[in-house]
Amino acid sequence: MSEIKERLAHVMDRIHEAEKRSPYGQKVTLVAVTKFHPLEDMEEAIGLGVSQVGENRVQEMEEKFKALTLPVVWNLQGHLQKNKVKKAVAMADLIQSGDSLDILREIDRRAGEIGKVQDVLLEFNISGEESKHGMAPDSLDDVCREASLLPHIRVKGLMCMAPAYEDVEKTRPVFRKAHSMWEDMKKKFPEGQISILSMGMTHDFEIAIEEGANMVRIGTAIFGERHYH
Repeated sequence: MSEIKERLAHVMDRIHEAEKRSPYGQKVTLVAVTKFHPLEDMEEAIGLGVSQVGENRVQEMEEKFKALTLPVVWNLQGHLQKNKVKKAVAMADLIQSGDSLDILREIDRRAGEIGKVQDVLLEFNISGEESKHGMAPDSLDDVCREASLLPHIRVKGLMCMAPAYEDVEKTRPVFRKAHSMWEDMKKKFPEGQISILSMGMTHDFEIAIEEGANMVRIGTAIFGERHYH
């Protein structure tokens, strides 16, 4: 059995166990984060049943997007610069990093140019860490109001990142707050539209699921350590 196959099976077991512990009874979608991992690793994971992949950089996504022949759902989850939005909109099924009103307006504009309605998540910086992108939690009402008026984006939910605490239990308040905000968002958009709560990565995804995440973004636990280039 290949290392990726073994690791992926282990991750899926951990996801299913965490689902059982969650009080929300949700089903969890895995996004396999392939940034800095070669195309072959992505292809192997898709062959093993992974249906969604995540990339952080538009340039790397573009290289793989052009080369991949297998069907998969593409998630862009890294901070998006304005000058990369046109390319992102051409490729991404879901842009998870809608981290400012400015970028949401640009996504709307670029999607409109190609007659697309782009699915996005609103990214909030719930922990308040300066090193993290995302909007302030107290801007939720204003952001939802404006985003709902943009005709070429469809807000599907919320994305957040917790601090990389040694003690992973400390992430709970961040995830709990995100879940509460996500529930609040449901009242601000048409029924059923707000369906994705994306939170939890390799080091904290089990806690995120226990606190209500229904999408987790996992790279290292599946593909091993990244070789940065």
